[in-house]
Amino acid sequence: MNHIIGHKKLTVLLALTLSLLIVMGGMTSLTAKAAGAQATLVLKNGIIYTMDAEKPTAEAVAIQDGKIIFVGTSTQANAFVGATTKVIDLQGKMVSPGFLDGHTHVPGLWTSKLFAVDLTAMKTNEEFVQAVAAYRKNHPEAKIITGTGWVNGPYELKDGTNPGPKKEDLDKVVSDIPVLLRSVDGHSTWVNSKVLEMAGVTKDTKSPQGGLIEHNPDGSVRGTLRDSARNLIADVQALGNLTKEQYKEAILKYQEEMHSFGMTGVLNLSDDKGMIIEAMAELEKEGKLTMRVANAINFKPGDKPEDAVKTMQEARSKYNSDWLRVNTVKLFADGVTEGKTAYFVEPYDRHAGMGEHYHGEPIWQVDDFNRMVLALDKAGVQLHIHAIGDGAVNAAINAFENAGKTNGTHNLRHTITHVCSILDSDITRMAKLGVVASLQPFWFYKDQYFDLEKAMIGEKRALDMYPTRKMWDAGVVITGGSDFPPTPDYRPLNGIETGVTRNSPYPTEQDTDMVRNAAQGLKVQEMLQAFTKNVAFEMNRSDLGTIKVGNKADLVVLGQDITKIAPKNISETPILYTIVDGKIVFEAKQQKN
Repeated sequence: MNHIIGHKKLTVLLALTLSLLIVMGGMTSLTAKAAGAQATLVLKNGIIYTMDAEKPTAEAVAIQDGKIIFVGTSTQANAFVGATTKVIDLQGKMVSPGFLDGHTHVPGLWTSKLFAVDLTAMKTNEEFVQAVAAYRKNHPEAKIITGTGWVNGPYELKDGTNPGPKKEDLDKVVSDIPVLLRSVDGHSTWVNSKVLEMAGVTKDTKSPQGGLIEHNPDGSVRGTLRDSARNLIADVQALGNLTKEQYKEAILKYQEEMHSFGMTGVLNLSDDKGMIIEAMAELEKEGKLTMRVANAINFKPGDKPEDAVKTMQEARSKYNSDWLRVNTVKLFADGVTEGKTAYFVEPYDRHAGMGEHYHGEPIWQVDDFNRMVLALDKAGVQLHIHAIGDGAVNAAINAFENAGKTNGTHNLRHTITHVCSILDSDITRMAKLGVVASLQPFWFYKDQYFDLEKAMIGEKRALDMYPTRKMWDAGVVITGGSDFPPTPDYRPLNGIETGVTRNSPYPTEQDTDMVRNAAQGLKVQEMLQAFTKNVAFEMNRSDLGTIKVGNKADLVVLGQDITKIAPKNISETPILYTIVDGKIVFEAKQQKN
């Protein structure tokens, strides 16, 4: 009898233990249905990289009302399947948090593609000029011609210097109306003589701090204005400003394209005096915004700190939804290497043509820069500072350090973007201060910019750019960003591959000598984290970037496990589904069929 009672007790104990294990691993079918937890979408039988340290991988995920309600095994996920649940059998495919871009410019090239001259597929001066001529022929009513995408490469002279393109070439095809063409990096504008005439720029006009007016050998203005020198033609540029409806059209085109790349959100550095933010806010009201956006507002030298603080306080109060938030300010500490406007600790090479002791110069006066950073930090506003040269990076870190000492420490996740060159001592300081590095891995190989950088600062310094392994190991939070459209190709998988290989992601180039400092490459899992969890951190969004219960259901399904293949094949991996707020916003054609 005692034996029977003991057996019954053991049976009951085992049953209770089993029930507890089931509950801990995921709700039973009965419990799930009783709690009303029928999912709208279930993904199962896959390899899910959650980016959550407590549960790094899983087989299945269940989604309800735009949120993740379960992460675990495929068997457990069956408890959430009801009559109306859409179930996707992943058949071993990979799932990741939706890709996030930590530095981009919405709507990218779509404004040029739709409303201006798109030069991004062209490589020569002749092609650029003919594109302008063709645009004028097709738009005889135009009062101004704008465009984007020319590159500096074709304008390198025999002595290694690079003064950029000439106004005279544009004058040959359009001389009666202004023509303004932005370079692909966004830091130089090529204009015709009409623009200079309207803006009052002559051979006697001095280059402003942080900018450069290029000149011809005879001293006349060449027609290339770099960085802050472009402010001299701002009034003429304004004549070509787009309408809000045009921006909305371009944003929707960008959004459709980004979803096809597996992207679900961005930190957007486009402002254009609030027009783009207003356009996205209207799209949100219309139910058409399907990307998460943290948007920055730009301020420049001459802007008063108190005015900047007021603007930001109003903006973050007005724009603070699940889809669109504004609490970031972008400041430029310097320009770009190829434009000779980046600020370095060591001087430029002689081929820059700027003399033996030319270091570039910061865009701001140091005291003005520090006051702006200090005021915004005190007001709880995140800073996102453009810094290319190690001198500019150093100045940004100094400003953050000063703000911390004066205002106390905050969890604002101040960011320095690009960080092409950085002193080893400043890597340590970045990590200690908790400053985020928003990097562009698309630039980590010997791309079109490398040859220009080599000409400006020498081959060794160019090769040593982007020391990501050092930065990651030191504890710096690295986020993946594209800087689209200065980077015309902004597919996150290309960025992930290049961050690992430090080589071109394009099959036609991979077997040539395009590797830049391979020892600084990161692991695939690290790069995946950089484009998901780390950008969510940068955006101050704890509900994004990881696949865990309670987070937003923003996911991407990939055609293969990119952690298990040769890194050089990562960029060829197909995007099968992009899911935002629990809804499929992109589905590959083969999946539809």
